[in-house]
Amino acid sequence: MSSKNNAEVCPVVGTTNSTLPPSHPAVDLSKPGQTCPVVGAKTEHHGNLHQHPEVPIPSGASPTDAQRCPVVSKLVKEPQAQELDDKVCPVVGPVTTVLPPDHPATEGQDPDKECPVTHAKVGHHKGKVIGHPSVAGAAEGAVCPVVGHA
Repeated sequence: MSSKNNAEVCPVVGTTNSTLPPSHPAVDLSKPGQTCPVVGAKTEHHGNLHQHPEVPIPSGASPTDAQRCPVVSKLVKEPQAQELDDKVCPVVGPVTTVLPPDHPATEGQDPDKECPVTHAKVGHHKGKVIGHPSVAGAAEGAVCPVVGHA
């Protein structure tokens, strides 16, 4: 198994990105108890996040499309991102395409079904995400085959 960095990986969406997209609603990240209107995350779980700096949006681009960000496109080409199988999500930026181990199966689900955690639609992610390898019987403290740490 390859050696992977212990960068913070979000246990829900699998991103190592700590920058909110430019289109993200303003939020005081120091204030506990707030819920993100985009993915439903709570502020107390996201002390490592920061707002995206003000940038001009290029012609033909949208502030909601992280795929057009020149920084993000470089991030997914880094060795750690390649090991995590990162792709660019237009909402959260670099993110692993592997669903968490406890994620319900998406195969055969109604494409309009919405994830209760992230509000993502099943149809939007069809063919873009895969199930996590089985962790049944894994020893205490075992290394995750996706993120490379316990």
